Amino acid sequence: MRRINPSLTTTESIGQWVQHQVNLMIQELDVDASDTMDVEELRAMLHETVRKEYSRP
Repeated sequence: MRRINPSLTTTESIGQWVQHQVNLMIQELDVDASDTMDVEELRAMLHETVRKEYSRP
């Protein structure tokens, strides 16, 4: 986690960062009333976002 952000040193700071990332993802979703996403799709999106964050130099 420190590779992503050196200030992520405690469980609390990591939890806050993860929650912030989830909130950003939810805001980015542009879902019509007729288009829904199930929990597995959302989980996959979250895993992909975290994977991308870890792969950054």
